[in-house]
Amino acid sequence: MTLRINWFPDPNITQTVKPYAPSTVKVDFPVVARRNWLRATVLTVGDGYAQYPLQGDRIPPAGTYHVHCCAFAKHANAFTRVYMKVGGKYTVPLQKEIADGTTVDVDGTITIPDGCEELIIRTTAGNVVGAIGMMSDILIERADTYDAAVGGLPGFFTGDTMPRD
Repeated sequence: MTLRINWFPDPNITQTVKPYAPSTVKVDFPVVARRNWLRATVLTVGDGYAQYPLQGDRIPPAGTYHVHCCAFAKHANAFTRVYMKVGGKYTVPLQKEIADGTTVDVDGTITIPDGCEELIIRTTAGNVVGAIGMMSDILIERADTYDAAVGGLPGFFTGDTMPRD
C-alpha cells in the first residue's frame, strides 16, 4: 500500500500556518458547511489576495504533484493560483478562474523541480472593494498516490449558502 501524504501544512485551515495578505485585504476564517475557509476581502482597490507561502522544509521534494482545493468568489471573479520560485523567478504552473457567486474545485498537476525556493498557494479576489476570494481543503499530493475517487470532497455548497456581508 502506498502512503498518501498531503504536503500542505494546514489543509483544514486551522490557522496553524498564518497566511500573508497585503494591507489592501482583510483576512478572516469563516466556517461554512462545517468547513474552515481562508477568506480575502478587498478593502482598497489594488492587490487583493491572501496566500500561503511554503519555504524551506515545507516545500515538497522534487516531483510531480496533484494540487486540489475548493475555491469561492463573490462580487467579482477571482482566481486560485499556484506560484513556484526557482532561480529567483516566479512561474504560475496552475491557475483557475472562479466566476462570481460560484464554488469550484481547483484541480491540476504541477511539477516541482530540484532547487524550488518557494511554493505559494494564493486566492486572488476581484479588483473591486468588497470582492471576496476564498479557499479551503488544500491538498498537495504526489501525483502517483493521488486517488481522484477520494481526492474531492462531496457536498460542495453554492454561493447562496456563503456567509453574508
